[in-house]
Amino acid sequence: MINKRILLTISFGILVTAIVFFGLQDSQNRPSLSRLPISPDVAILAVENTFNLSENQIDRTPNYVYVKSDGKVYESNPELNSIGNSIGTTEPTTTGGSHFAWEVDDIQNKHKYYVDSVIAEIISNSGYK
Repeated sequence: MINKRILLTISFGILVTAIVFFGLQDSQNRPSLSRLPISPDVAILAVENTFNLSENQIDRTPNYVYVKSDGKVYESNPELNSIGNSIGTTEPTTTGGSHFAWEVDDIQNKHKYYVDSVIAEIISNSGYK
């Protein structure tokens, strides 16, 4: 009788541990509600408002990228928050951290602005390289 209880308790503990482990693994592959990326339109609007740019100065199709703290830029996917191949460099980030961001092109002044994909803060900018 006691052996069955101990066996049942241990089995239950292992089952709960496995469920929690696989749940945590799965959650790392999906953005949470508080970490969903802003829309590209919000990123464009942040750049236009901050630098007083007109709508026709901005390329309306920003790229989703990953910007490392040292300014290296990598392609990315907003649905997966994956990091792909290196696609260039920019100024180091203003926060000193790495960010998923929208790369907004000012085609008239030949600048690229990087807008954090969660809080819509401009984290870096530079001339075309």
